[in-house]
Amino acid sequence: MLKIGRRAGAVALFAISGLALMSTQARAQLGLGSLIVTMTSPDSGSPVSGTVPVSASVSIIGLITVRGVQFKLDGANLGAEDTSAPYSVSWNTTTAGNGSHTLTAVARDLLGVQYTSDPVTVTVSNTAPPPPPPPADTTPPTVSITSPANGATISGTVMLRASASDNVGVVGVQFQLDRVNGGAEDTTSPYSILFDTTTTSDGVHTITAVARDSAGNRTTSDPVTVTVANGSPADTTPPTVSITSPVSGATVSGTTNLTASASDNVGVVGVQFRIDSVNLGAEDTSAPYSIPWDTASVSDGSHTITAVARDAAGNHTESTTVTVTVANNAPPPPPPPGSTTRFEETDPSVTYAGSWTQGDTRKTWSGGSAALSTTPGAQTTFTFTGPSVSWIGGRADSTGIARISLDGVFLTEVDTYSKTEEIRVPMFAATGLANARHTLTIEVTGRQNAAAMNAFVVVDAFDVPAATVSRLQETDPSITYSAGSFVAPDWRPFDTSRAWSAGIAALSTTTGAQATISFTGTGISWIGARGPQTGKARVTLDGVVFPPIDTYSAAEQIQAEIFTKQGLADTSHTLTVEVTGEQNAASTSPLIVVDAFEVTMSGTRHQDTDPAIAYGPNWIQDNRDKAYSEGASAESHTVGAQATITFTGTGIRWIGARGPQCGMARIFLDGAFVEDFDTYFETEGPQHTDFFRSALAPGTHTLSIQVIGKNTLSSDFWILIDAFDVIP
Repeated sequence: MLKIGRRAGAVALFAISGLALMSTQARAQLGLGSLIVTMTSPDSGSPVSGTVPVSASVSIIGLITVRGVQFKLDGANLGAEDTSAPYSVSWNTTTAGNGSHTLTAVARDLLGVQYTSDPVTVTVSNTAPPPPPPPADTTPPTVSITSPANGATISGTVMLRASASDNVGVVGVQFQLDRVNGGAEDTTSPYSILFDTTTTSDGVHTITAVARDSAGNRTTSDPVTVTVANGSPADTTPPTVSITSPVSGATVSGTTNLTASASDNVGVVGVQFRIDSVNLGAEDTSAPYSIPWDTASVSDGSHTITAVARDAAGNHTESTTVTVTVANNAPPPPPPPGSTTRFEETDPSVTYAGSWTQGDTRKTWSGGSAALSTTPGAQTTFTFTGPSVSWIGGRADSTGIARISLDGVFLTEVDTYSKTEEIRVPMFAATGLANARHTLTIEVTGRQNAAAMNAFVVVDAFDVPAATVSRLQETDPSITYSAGSFVAPDWRPFDTSRAWSAGIAALSTTTGAQATISFTGTGISWIGARGPQTGKARVTLDGVVFPPIDTYSAAEQIQAEIFTKQGLADTSHTLTVEVTGEQNAASTSPLIVVDAFEVTMSGTRHQDTDPAIAYGPNWIQDNRDKAYSEGASAESHTVGAQATITFTGTGIRWIGARGPQCGMARIFLDGAFVEDFDTYFETEGPQHTDFFRSALAPGTHTLSIQVIGKNTLSSDFWILIDAFDVIP
C-alpha cells in the first residue's frame, strides 16, 4: 500500500507539473481557462509627472486563480508584486528620466503561468527644481574715518568724512559723536557730514562711523579722538604722577601711609590712590598727596598700589604700579636645619581670597582636611620663612590649572590633571630661594586640561623647606613580596576596587604575608588603607620590629598614611609590612593593603620641565599616563634621542621609570660613558631611581641620558625623564 501511494503521488505531481508547462491555448482546450490583463492607468500616450498610480485589471476565464500582478517599467520590475485586487502600484516618476517610457502588467496564476498586458506608452515630464538661493551675506563692511585726523583740534563747522567698502555694497554710513548718532545716515559715496562743533562742549570727544550693507551687517570704525576748542585753546597735556611711598617690593603691615608726587602744566586738581585697581578713600585735592591705608582691610600677600592724577581739563594719568606684600599675620619661624615642617591649610600663615570650600574631609587629606575651589581668581597665599617651599595638594581627572606666584611675581601655571587620583602629593616646589620671608600664592584659573572633567584646585598643605619625595607604587621593582613573587598566592595584586594611588593596590589576608621595600633615603611612609574591613600589621624597619598597627577605621580611608619614619641616616634601608592575621574586634577581616611607599631623599628635585635640562629631537613632554613626580614626565622611544641636565653639586639622581614597555638607556657623566641601564621590568615603576652617582667634585657637571634600544622582553623602547635630584 505504501508503494502504491508513493506512485500515485508521483503521478499527481507529474500531472500538475505538466499542466504548468502547457501553453495558454492548450490549457484553454482542456477547459482550465486563461487570464486577460489590461492596463487601466495611466492612459497610453498621456504625459505624467510627480507620483502617479499605475493600475491594471485582470479578467479570469475558466478555473484559473490569480496569484499576483507585477508592474514593469521599461521591462524592469516597478515595485513589488501586488497579490490582491485592485492591482496597482505608486510610481514616483522623478526616478525615471524625462521622455517616453513603457508600462506593462504581468499577471501570474496559481501554477506560475504569466500573462502580460499590452504595453502603455507615457511621457515623463518633470520640471527641474529651482536653483538653490544664493548664500547669505555675512561679511560686514569695512569703514574708517578719513577726516579729521586722530588727535586733531577742531572748531567751528568741519566736514566729517569716512571711507567704506563691502563685498556686496555699502548702503549707508552713520556718523556718531561720542557714540550718539549725528544727523541722518549718508547713503551715497563719498560719505560725509557737516559737524557744527559749537553744538557740543569744548574738550575731548570721539567720532565714529557705522557702515551698513543691504544684509544688515554693520561695522563701527575705530574711534577718532578730537579736541573741540571754540573758546580758549584746550589743555591736552596730562599731569605726571608717581608713588613715592612705599617702594615696590616692600613688605607692609598695620596702617601705612601712601604718598605720591604729581605735577601738571596748568595745575593738578586731585590725586586718587588705588589698591588692586580699586579706589582707596576719597581723592586728595591738595598737595602733598597722601592717604593712610589700613592693610588689615586686605588679605596677606601681594597687592598693587597706583595713583591717578587729574587736571582741570579732565586729563588723567595713572602712575607706575608699585607691588607690596601685606604681612599682618606673622609667618611661622623657619624649621630647624635638615628637617621639613608641614603647615596644614588651616594654619594662620595660610590666607584665602575669593570663593573656597574649606574643611573638605571626603578624602584622606593631610591633617584630615583640605580647601577646594573652581572659582577663577580665587587665591590662597602662604607666608613662610625658608629657602624652599612645596605645595601639597591632590590630582585627579577633575582637577584643573592653577597660577603660581612667588613674592607677588608670576612664576608658572600648573596643570593638576591626572588619569588616576593622587592624594597628599607635591604639586609644585619653589627652590633656591633666599632663606628669608616669602609668600607663595596659588590662584584658580577656572581652566582645565582638555581631558579633565572639572577645574578644581586643591590646597592641602605646605612643606618648608620642600622635601624631595618619590611615591613608589606597590608594583615598583624595589618592592618584593613573600614567596618571592608579586603574584604570590598570599597577595592579591592589581586590585582596582578603590581609588588607589596609580589606580591599583595589593591586598592580603594571609597570616605571614610580607611586602618589603629596599630604599636609600632619610624617610619612609607606607601608603595603604584603613576601614571597617582592615586588620593589624607588623612593621619592621632595618630589623627593628614596631608594635602592631591596627588599621581598623569605622569609615574607609583610601591612600592613607599608615606608617611613617623620618630622620633616618641617608643610606640603604629595608621596611617590611607583614600581615598578622589579627584584627580589631570591630573589624570584619584581617585585610592589609599595600598601595605605595613614599621615600624621602636628599637633594633638590628638578622636574622634567626645568630649564637646566636640554632635550634633543624626538622627546615628548607633559606625559600624564602614570603617577609621575608633580604629575608629568618627558619620554622618548626614538633610538639616539638624548636629554642632558647641567647642574652644580656633588651628586645626581635620575628619576625615571621602569616597566614592561621601557627600553635601554646609555648614561654619560661629564661627557664620559658610565653605563648602559635597562629600564625594563615586568610591572610599572614610575618615579623609580634609575641612576645615582655621588662623591663628585664640587662644581658644574652634566648628566646625559640617551635612548639606545630595548630588552627582548620589552614591548617598546620608552625612556622617561621624570626629574633629577641634585645633591649639593
